[in-house]
Amino acid sequence: MYLAFETTAHYRQNALSSDFRAPGTSDVYLLDGNAFYDGCPLSPSLTYFPPSTPIPPCPLGATAYIVGGDLNNDGVRDDFTYWEIVSVVPAGTIAPDHPELSTVYSHPPCKVPLATQFLDGTVTIYYNIETVSIREYKIALYRSPKTYASRNEMEETIVPGEYQFLFPILNHTDVSAKIAVQHLLIPEGYRKLHNFPQGFKFTKLNDSPLVWSADGYIQMDPRTINKFEWIGNTNDVVNPLYDTAYFAVLDLGAPYGGSSQREALASPTLFPGLVGPTASRVLLPSPNDTSFTMPPGFIKVTSPPTEGIAEFTLLRDATSTVVSHDVATRTFQLPVRFVNTYAGWANVSFPLGTPAANRLPSADPDGDHYTNYEEWLAGTNPADATSHPLPARLAFVQGRSLRSAAAVAPGHWETTMTKADTFPAMTYQYEFSQDMQNWTVIDDSNTDWLVSETPADAATNTPGQIKVQSRNEQLSGSGFLRVKMTPVPDTSVPDQL
Repeated sequence: MYLAFETTAHYRQNALSSDFRAPGTSDVYLLDGNAFYDGCPLSPSLTYFPPSTPIPPCPLGATAYIVGGDLNNDGVRDDFTYWEIVSVVPAGTIAPDHPELSTVYSHPPCKVPLATQFLDGTVTIYYNIETVSIREYKIALYRSPKTYASRNEMEETIVPGEYQFLFPILNHTDVSAKIAVQHLLIPEGYRKLHNFPQGFKFTKLNDSPLVWSADGYIQMDPRTINKFEWIGNTNDVVNPLYDTAYFAVLDLGAPYGGSSQREALASPTLFPGLVGPTASRVLLPSPNDTSFTMPPGFIKVTSPPTEGIAEFTLLRDATSTVVSHDVATRTFQLPVRFVNTYAGWANVSFPLGTPAANRLPSADPDGDHYTNYEEWLAGTNPADATSHPLPARLAFVQGRSLRSAAAVAPGHWETTMTKADTFPAMTYQYEFSQDMQNWTVIDDSNTDWLVSETPADAATNTPGQIKVQSRNEQLSGSGFLRVKMTPVPDTSVPDQL
């Protein structure tokens, strides 16, 4: 027999708060009896299937018929299906089919009582169907799932302390078995309660306090070593005897530049991203660890930048009695954006052993007359003299007839530049001069030139571009064009949580 009092809650951090992500859940789950089935791919089947080997590997064939219930606890009833089951242990203490006799007996003082109404999940199995001695087995299964729309609602209902539940005894349903479970303290999202700080929060990245982008992300380059730090999983609320902790980075998917509050993809993870039956994550040495150092190389730098969620997950399975368990899941999330920094680019762009002086932004180790900084912006190889930013080229574009009318699109001169997807981001300003001394900014009022920008497109993996083109087919006189690249002013927000 097994009883679990299970709770789940999820929090996502921002510069001002740690938001409860509804719904939170609780569930009282009682199981008495079990059925053991192997990996036969034909289970479940709507029709009887005989033994077969080696493909598919079903050496016993269908040995059981499920009359009712959810045998594999996947949320889908398995009524009237055949399974290859190795053995069945029927309910031995708790009576199946009596949810009306199952209830909460007592709970700790709380603002909102835990009014538990159990659902009947009894599994009825006809076993040994390949013989003449078919027997009916019943597995007792009761559940009481609840959801909570807010943190206050959940905390006013589910409080630490002892909970006692009553279930009818097999063959004596007028008598109840009392099963107790101790619900223990567990970290929740960070907040100040009566000016007293409590709960879990991420605090630092690479030994510095968190700094948020204006749209709600912690920005980092995955080509460098990144150290995450947090607080709130102290030994008064977390215990290695029954708690385990994991770290992972989930993928927020498209659209890039979208809300930092959107849902992450279920799998695969960005980190560690290894292939497995479920989304992969890294088991921390101790649930009381207060940092994790993520090695470089697991996540690619893309244009536009990839966005994800750094996630600390705490899993609990604390034994209260021989049969009862306090089971819990808490996840704490931090929105992150993986950006292209000079430091990360330098980590992967120079041969091993390159002197530090040759890695400086102002250095030109390959002697191609372009600095490392300029090569970073252009995405070229700073250790190869033949790889360097291409000089701008002004080309003539022939005029053409428009399909929808008798009009003609006039010819023009144009030059295009690929925008650097860097952190910090760059602004671009084209200027014109006739003497290379006095420069005029090309804006919408310019009568000779027109500037347009195209954003990066993640769907087609196309980088952003900036284009300048003449308004007329004939150029009047000689002149010079240049583009001025300026880092975008810092709009980051210090963490205030």
